[in-house]
Amino acid sequence: MRKIAFIAASPVTIKAFLMPFVNELKKENQMHLIANFEDKLDYSFIPKDVIIHHVKINRNPSIFNDFLALLQLIKLIYKEDYDVVHSFTPKAGLLAQLAAFTCRTQNRYHTFTGQVWATKVGLKRYILKQMDFIIANLSTYNFVDSISQRDFLLKNKVTSATKSTVLGNGSISGVNLDKFKYCQKKRDNLRESLGLNDENFIFLYAGRLKIDKGIPELFTAFNSISKINNCTLVIVGNDEDNLLSKVKDNKKVIFCGFSDDISAYFSMADILCLPSHREGFGNVIIEAAACGLPSIGSNIYGLSDAIVDNETGMLHKVCDPLDLESKMLAVYSDRERLNNLGENSKKRVMDSFSENLIVTEFINFYRLNNL
Repeated sequence: MRKIAFIAASPVTIKAFLMPFVNELKKENQMHLIANFEDKLDYSFIPKDVIIHHVKINRNPSIFNDFLALLQLIKLIYKEDYDVVHSFTPKAGLLAQLAAFTCRTQNRYHTFTGQVWATKVGLKRYILKQMDFIIANLSTYNFVDSISQRDFLLKNKVTSATKSTVLGNGSISGVNLDKFKYCQKKRDNLRESLGLNDENFIFLYAGRLKIDKGIPELFTAFNSISKINNCTLVIVGNDEDNLLSKVKDNKKVIFCGFSDDISAYFSMADILCLPSHREGFGNVIIEAAACGLPSIGSNIYGLSDAIVDNETGMLHKVCDPLDLESKMLAVYSDRERLNNLGENSKKRVMDSFSENLIVTEFINFYRLNNL
């Protein structure tokens, strides 16, 4: 039985994206999960036959703490003598690939899920880009979660065409179609709990509230649209950059915090908005689409894979609140068009982005490489 280690900075990443792979691989291999497991989370989602290791990998840079984490990883990988080390997320990728290369692990994989440096300039961009270059070159193979992101990495000579691939049409692990589906009861109950009815047109944002997620542009666009009586903006996620203060006086913005049942919000809303400045793929787009909810997203690599413009949603100019506003008004004023976008987006997800399709391709890759 071969030993495979998945390494990520946070257990949240493992829970949200990696468990479908873990559950399949553990049938024929011994699975190890390495992350910052000291977080006070419920780890019952991890099967008892999967081994977990706590290594304090912090998301934010810290030379001292990162060096300690690297030493821990080297010691652990050397001791366990893994057949495969597969890393996810940038910080975990850099530390894991350095450690696995040092220990001469034969199979070193990394999954790219977006580039922090894509929107940076100057020295900061150069340094962050070099970190991805190190990850790509120390690993023996790279997975990329969208076709346009892979093109971006190839253009910037971070990885090569022979050393990288995209599973299916993209995404990290596809969409669980049993979990993400429209529910009329959830729609009705949630609208009622928020003091909304069927006459309300609901724009939804779901994710972390950060500047590079385009939240300032969304607020600017909605402040104009909110003059329409029945328009509401519902926000689901954690406010990491204290951005809600900018709309504290707008009574048509409803902040719901973090939710474990995001599919209920997808059922409740009329359109999802993701005006992000950078995304590897934008899984939230296809999760919403599985519930029949179309999206408006910025025209950047990653999101241009998740949304087919004017077919499954709409793309707007990045960092352009006026263009975003025009797209929001367009779907508000044309309900027939909105319904068609929703139907098309759901069909595309079922045909191209189901979890079963992506997991099958992932497992086949492992098996073809004698694992």
